[in-house]
Amino acid sequence: MPGHDRTSRPVRSAAVAALALGAMLLGASGCGGPATTGCPESTLTVFGPDRSVISLELFRALPEEEQVRRTRQSAVLLARARNVSGTQDRLTLLDQAVSADPGNADAWLDLAAILRRVAEDARTEEALDRAGKAIAHPVDPSATDLIQARARRLSLLRAWHHYDRGEWTRSYRWAKAVYDAEPGNDAARVITGLLEARLGNAGRARAIARDIRLADEYATEPAWIEACLEISRGLDREAFSFVATLIPRGVFQSECWRDMARIAERLGEWSYARRWYQESAANMPLGDVDCLGQTDHARLAPGPRASVLPVWTGMEGAYVTGSLSSYTALAYDHFKAAPDGPGRDRWAGVTVNAAGMCIRMGLDAPWARKTKGLIFAAAGETRRALVDLRRAEQEFKTLGVRDPELEAELGHQLILEEGYDEALQHLREAVDLDPDNARAWSDLGLVLVTMGDPAGGEQALSRAITLDPGLPTAWYNRGLMYMHRGDLDRAADDLGEAARLAPDNQDIARLLQQIQKKRQ
Repeated sequence: MPGHDRTSRPVRSAAVAALALGAMLLGASGCGGPATTGCPESTLTVFGPDRSVISLELFRALPEEEQVRRTRQSAVLLARARNVSGTQDRLTLLDQAVSADPGNADAWLDLAAILRRVAEDARTEEALDRAGKAIAHPVDPSATDLIQARARRLSLLRAWHHYDRGEWTRSYRWAKAVYDAEPGNDAARVITGLLEARLGNAGRARAIARDIRLADEYATEPAWIEACLEISRGLDREAFSFVATLIPRGVFQSECWRDMARIAERLGEWSYARRWYQESAANMPLGDVDCLGQTDHARLAPGPRASVLPVWTGMEGAYVTGSLSSYTALAYDHFKAAPDGPGRDRWAGVTVNAAGMCIRMGLDAPWARKTKGLIFAAAGETRRALVDLRRAEQEFKTLGVRDPELEAELGHQLILEEGYDEALQHLREAVDLDPDNARAWSDLGLVLVTMGDPAGGEQALSRAITLDPGLPTAWYNRGLMYMHRGDLDRAADDLGEAARLAPDNQDIARLLQQIQKKRQ
């Protein structure tokens, strides 16, 4: 995610020049760093900057005796990892196994299975890619059954990875490949049935559900598939009826509880959502849940206190389970609280990623889209910000929602694009909804001055200064207005205050020098 400095944009007018200061001095607020977790923060050397897990090509170039030694060591470490229950211990041992032998496909697959639960997407995808390379270049190409079994496992892990992200079409390609090759594969049958349902393929989804029920009349997956089919039709209440009394069991019960909770959350059934998310966390196949951090947080959409829902996080605060809407709001709070630098950029990316998942899954989608737009705006990506903010505004209108923050940011971004007429509409709406928003008043004042209403502009800028005397943008914009009017004394006073509040800004210093020369 690009940085927070918009000042590199070409200056196209005096009005936009005035905005440069405001863009540079936006403040941050919110909660602190990521939730504390027991998961290792950066244990996996494969993801470290030194790339200390060597490539498969370099490994195969080692002396044969060294390869044999490291392969044996890796096998021992993999066996040990499969016999410990603690997530931290398993991750450490698996990391050591792939470090010893990057061609150990089973170690990579085990690692990817855990990382899917506790790590961010980049680490999971890296492990999946390295597993794929190891499978594609086996030591013994004649072991076709073993190779095919590993390839099927990899495909299903990829399918679940994309399912978790709401990427139904991408997930379907991986799941269907295994299902077509092995229709009797229980794991492939479950996820393929879910994806047929998510994609609205009712006949195929129900056929798979019937097959599962014929094999096990007590299976819980058919009801899950039926619920997903109703969700694809927008029938959330009907989906809820399929799972209201369901008690998931089997390999995928954590995922089932999570999907059930999301249905309840969409319907505002907060007690069900909370309880089912708790079941999802408790049934994670990690051997222990102490590794997970748990936080209660408000969702993106405003609501009653009961709508504050739990979130479980893994490595470096990555989403594991719980309310994805609450997690997106939590990640956005971390972004706002972080100082400029890699940490802030990282939380920007996490927030955009989580918001995208909310949108794909229909979880507080308008608010998620607004959050994406706010991140792009803070990053200086004005056009991407406007796409999301405008779409969010239309969705809010459909819901009858008026959002002052959205209106204010739309106005701000439109000024950067010199769309002053449209900006004026949004900024008037923003200050009408939130009369105490100093930044919106400052932007409104700038637009009014630019559009030939200096009296209205001065009034709005003065209102901004009254509300927030520490807002350098308002002092700067009003001082610039006075300077253009020829009122050098008042311009010097306002620009002097702006310089005091933003001592490192060279634009202010140059304007003050110009005023001094004109006075001589």
